[in-house]
Parts: sequence; C-alpha cells; structure tokens
Amino acid sequence: MYLKIIKNDFKRKKVITSTVFVFITLAVLLGSSATNIIANLIQSMSAFNLAAEPADITQMHVGDYDQIAIDQFTEAHQEQIAMQETMELLTIDGVNIHFRDNNSFAGTVQDISFVVQNTEFDFILDLNNEKLNVKEGEIAVPIYFMEEYELTIGELITVVQGAYKKQFVIADYARDFEMNSSLSSSKRFVINPKDYGDMLQGKVGEREYLIQFKLRENADSKKLQTEYIDSGLPANGPIVTGDMFLIFNALSDATIAIIIILISILLIIIASLSIRLTFLATIDEDLREIGVMKAIGLSNKDIKKVYLNKYRVMSVVAGIIGYLLSFVVINLFTSNMRLYLSSDLSGSLKYLLSLVAPLFVYLMIVLYCKKILKQIDKISAIEALRSNIMVRGKNRKYRFPLLQNKFFNTNIYMGIRDVWNRFKLYRLLILIFAVCTFIIILPLNLYNTMNSPEFTTYMGIGKSDVRIDLRRTDTISEDFKKLQEELQNDPGVEKFSAYITSSFPVKNKEGTWDYLNIETGDFSVFPLNYLNGRAPEKAGEISLSYANASSDGLNKKVGDEVIVEVVGEEKSLKVTGIYQDITNGGKTAKAHSSLGLNEDAVLWYIVYLDLREGVDKVKKMDHYQNMFVGAQVNDIQDYKKQTLGNMMNQLNSIVLGGIVIAGMIIVLITALFMKMLLSKDQSQIAIMRSIGLTSKQIQQQYVAGTLMVLIVGIILGVLASEFLGEFLFSLAMTSMGAARIEFIQIIWQTWILCPLILIVIVGVTITLCCKATFKKDLSIVLRG
Repeated sequence: MYLKIIKNDFKRKKVITSTVFVFITLAVLLGSSATNIIANLIQSMSAFNLAAEPADITQMHVGDYDQIAIDQFTEAHQEQIAMQETMELLTIDGVNIHFRDNNSFAGTVQDISFVVQNTEFDFILDLNNEKLNVKEGEIAVPIYFMEEYELTIGELITVVQGAYKKQFVIADYARDFEMNSSLSSSKRFVINPKDYGDMLQGKVGEREYLIQFKLRENADSKKLQTEYIDSGLPANGPIVTGDMFLIFNALSDATIAIIIILISILLIIIASLSIRLTFLATIDEDLREIGVMKAIGLSNKDIKKVYLNKYRVMSVVAGIIGYLLSFVVINLFTSNMRLYLSSDLSGSLKYLLSLVAPLFVYLMIVLYCKKILKQIDKISAIEALRSNIMVRGKNRKYRFPLLQNKFFNTNIYMGIRDVWNRFKLYRLLILIFAVCTFIIILPLNLYNTMNSPEFTTYMGIGKSDVRIDLRRTDTISEDFKKLQEELQNDPGVEKFSAYITSSFPVKNKEGTWDYLNIETGDFSVFPLNYLNGRAPEKAGEISLSYANASSDGLNKKVGDEVIVEVVGEEKSLKVTGIYQDITNGGKTAKAHSSLGLNEDAVLWYIVYLDLREGVDKVKKMDHYQNMFVGAQVNDIQDYKKQTLGNMMNQLNSIVLGGIVIAGMIIVLITALFMKMLLSKDQSQIAIMRSIGLTSKQIQQQYVAGTLMVLIVGIILGVLASEFLGEFLFSLAMTSMGAARIEFIQIIWQTWILCPLILIVIVGVTITLCCKATFKKDLSIVLRG
C-alpha cells in the first residue's frame, strides 16, 4: 500500500519531487567526491612515499663538506639513523638552459639542479612511480617544468655555459617526492652519470649537496637535527624534514577536498530546506486527504509514515546515483593528483570511504523529515477538512495598508507587503538564497585574495614590484654590495631594501638549542601586516612568524625574550611582533640588521624593490638579470603565481563549479517555491484577475516580492562569506603559518556582477512560472 501511495505521489508532483531529488543527488555527489579525493590522497601519498623512500631529514649545503665526518656522525647515532646518503647537485641558472626556439628558463623562480639517481633512498620516479633510469644523452624533466613550459617527450633541452654545450632529449618526466610541489623552491632534473661527469669536467653550474638521513622508527628527528648542527657538520643551507615534504605534496588536493566538503554540507542544508518547502506545499494541497485519513482512523504515525517513506526512497535512490556518479565526476578533481602523486588511483579505500556521504545524507534527511512531520500531530480531522493549514489560529493583522503607499508602484508595493505579511514562509527562501550566494562568493573571494598583490604579506614578504635572489657563489658578498650600489644610483628605482637570512642557534621552550632562520634588514621599507605588535626597529629586537611563536614552536608572545647565539655569544632579543608566513614551513623570524650574520650558515641574499611610475618593468628586470648572471630576477606577482600556481588553477575550477551549481539550485528552488506559492494563492489570483488586474500586473507583485527576498539573501550571503569564510579559511591555513587571513573583495564582482546574474536568473524563472499558472481557466479556479 505504502509503495503504491508513494508511486502515485511521485506521478502527481513530478516537478517538486524532481527538484528535491536533484539536491539530494548533488549533495551526495559532492560529498562522495570529496571523500573520494581524501581516500585517493591517502592512498596515493602512501604509495608515492613507499616507492620514493624520501629522507626524514634533508640538510641542504653549499660549499666544502667532509663526508668522513658525516659517516662518523651516522655511526655514532646508529640507534636513530637507518641510512645516510649525500646527493650532489649541479645548480645551473635558468638562462643557460634552452628549449624550443631558443627559449630559456630565465624567468623561473625555481632553482634548477641536475642530478643522478640516488642508490639508497630518496628515489626520483617516473609517472608509473618506478625508479628513473636515464640513458646517456637523455634527461627526465620535473613535472612542474613540464606543465609550466609545456615540454613534451622527445623535445630537446640544451645546456650552454662557457665552452660547454650539450643537447639532451626529454625521455621522461620526474616525479620527485621532496621537490614536487611548487611551494618547494628547487627542482631536480635527472641525467645519466656519464653526462653528469662531463658536466663536472666542463665546470658547469655550482655544486650543492643534500645531506640526507633515513631514520629508524620512533627516532627523535628534532633532537637529531640539533645534534647534527652542534657537531659542526656541513649546514650552509636550510634543513627540511619529511613531514614538510608530506604537507607540500598534499596541500593543494587537501584544500580542494575541504572546499568541496563545505559546499556539500551547504547542499545538504539546501536539500533540507527544500524538503520543508515541499512539505508545506504538500500539506497545503493534501490537507483534506489528511483529514479523511484521520477521520477513518489512521494514526498520526501511519500518516507520517506515508510521507517519510517517500523521502526514504528518494534519499536511497539519490544516494546510489550520487555515489556512482562521483566516480565519474572525480576525474575533474584528481587530474593534479594523478600527475603529481600517482597515475594509478584504483585502490579499494575510496569505494568504502565514499559510502560515508550517502549514509550521512540519508541520516540527515530522515531525521529532518521526522522533525518537520511533527506538524501533522497538530492538525485535527475537523480543522483539516474545513480550513487551510497556513491560516489556522488567530486572525492575522495585515500591516502596510495600500492607502499608505506613497513611494512605490502599486504592484511592487503589494509584492513587498506580501513578503512582510508572510515572512515565516519567505524566510526559508531568504536562507536558501543566502547559502547559494555563499557557495558563489566564498571560492571567488578566496581566489581573488590569493591572486591579489597583498597576498604576498602572507608569504612573509612586503608588497613590492620586483624580487632579486642572489645565488650562493664565491663572490656573493661582493655581488650583494654591488647590487645595492647599483640600485642606489638607479633613477628608475623608487625604493629598495636588502635582506640576508642566516641560521642561528636559538634556545627553545625546553631550554635546549634549536636552529632558527632569521632574516636581517630594514623592515620598514616594505612593511608586513602583523597579527600582533610591529616590525623590529632597533638593536635587540626580533619578530617571529606565527608558526614559530605558537605553542608548537618557541611559545612566545609580544614582549617575551628570545635567546639567540651569535658568534658564540648569547644575545637576548625582545619579541616586538608576530607575523604570518606560509613559506619555508611557516617558521621564520626577522631581526634588526644590527644582529649581524652567522657567516657559516648564510642561506639567502634577497633584494626587494619598487620602480618609479612609467618605468618599464620587463626592461629593468632584464637589465639586472644581465648584470648579475647568477641572480634570479622576478616580478613579485609572477613569483607568487609560480609558487601558488597549482592551487590557483584548481581554485579557478572550484569558482566556476560553484557558480554553475548555485545557478542550478536557484533556478530549481525558485521554481519550487513559486509552484508552492502560486498553488496556494490560486483563489486570490483568480479574484485579482476577476476584478480587472492583468496577468502582467499580478506577475509584477510576485517578481517584486521574490527579488526583495533575493537581495536580502545576497546581502546575508556576501557578509557570511566575508566573515565566516575568513574564519574557516584562516582556521585551515593555521597549520601552514597563517592564522588570520583577510579576504580581498573585488566590489564590482561581489556586489554588482554576481547579484545582477542572480536577479536575472530569478526574474526569468518567476516569469516562466507565472505564465504557466496564469494560463489556467479562471472559471475553473473560481468554481474550485
């Protein structure tokens, strides 16, 4: 009997049922897709890690080193170190590497290193996650460069430096666990040992080293790092742990999964609200049937079961369809994962984990239906046979009499008046419009924020035009001074500031010594936005990144003291500010230049500059690139895009997807709501038509009222995306070193373009719904 009732109900209310069905399917589809991404990410990261066997500690070093001393250190710590291997790299300037029509890699922000395959661990893989085995005359190109420069198998890459010139054929792409991500500042090109030996003989590039350790289970990585540095072993460069490589590889896909989960939750909310709208329309239409069922003795439980079974069936069918479709749609979101982590995503974990979404949606829908179906208990059989559920109770006092209208067109006034008098009915629509606006504006704000020049302040650097990085060479100190003199005398340069980053011993919260990368210089030229406090302005002052100041770092706040060892002497520095930085694991610090340098552990020489108005930026960058061949000269915006480009591309897809989904929802919801409203108001519409109002005039009333509701919903949605969205995104980025991100809004997009698009969509939908309703024969309506 129940199945027959449900089947007849589906036939009778095809539009309403189909609308709710689509929402539930979309919620399951996106929810399953998000959990699918997470399952694939877990599985692919595990497989990638197993095949690559990355190092647990990697010390980058430039300059001479003593392998015997490193071996002795390894021998002395056998209980913690399983394996040690030192990889030699030849770092070559991008300007010396040519491809396709004499183009070069001069514009890249990445350090380019040529290497041979490791023998013990930290293997560089091909796209099948097999260890690369490159033949003589061939080269394996990092995936990052393959994408950035559209390099294809079989193309030639030519290395030219001095008398050395060699052509390599691209034979494969390199999947590199340690340097895959665009957030990593270096990339490794793999060549044959014979070709590498020829490069050494030709004195090509600068030698650098990765001193790598594979630790035993339960080894204390942090303690071992400190002991390594204290032993005076080679440490002229940053030190990176395996956890950081893991975060860099997973960050982009994990961020997308979180955003999709959020949209899926919002869709569940919309589906629930749609069911409420449907229920209100259904109860209003079926009021007499409910009265008859009660009159013949059916219990409230049996009557509610009729409606509940309908949504149970709908949730199960929509859940199955959404679950199956997610395995088709997922390909839109996992292309980045397939390229950078694993080409094979055929594991079974995703099938099990993806079931969470349909089960969760089913549970939420059923619980919500049970809650709203309690209204049936309040309806008596006599009341149901006599009256309308929406008007039972006390007589309402209608406000805003028509005679008091002095400002609006009569039809517009009547539409607005109707919203006020039936606000309980319209408030559901306001909430749904607000949620749809949130789905559009949040990804858009996120994309615009990351795309704005101000986002560089979250990367620990002030807003500027150009960034110049000097590579570690024997003449770097002289080059650094010469560069500053040149900039000082350059009339095209408005202002500049030079910074040097060194690694210093610092006393941690346990009272033992760690190492901290401290940047020194004048931080008033290109100021940062500080969470608390200010930049260091005089001797004895230091500012810490959020990650360093947190309880997981040094556990300091503004006004506290930090003990730093400088040239064997302990110095106490006062914390003046805490800033945000998502680079280098988020753990950096800035101090007044009077602190000096740790000459044995200088990491970076960087200069930021602003150009005067009218100066050709490209020509100026070329000028300094040619003057300082070993330098990297980059437009700061280009630097940011190359660093965050992968995530930006995926966010762009999310923005477009959010607009499409929200547009579909608004069309369906508006049609559903108008069908309910027009069905309820049939008698009222018939009376207005009988006294001379045209269909167009009546239509104007509904358009005016619904558009007013839409505008309120848009305002609430935009405000929610700004404040709640900022909070959620900042919460997600806290682990990366940014605890308070402020969204950048492009006003014409947020407050003009998006609202106009939504107004047009809603206006057209209402018009079509009204035309279909007003075609009915007036006499039939009045007789009914």
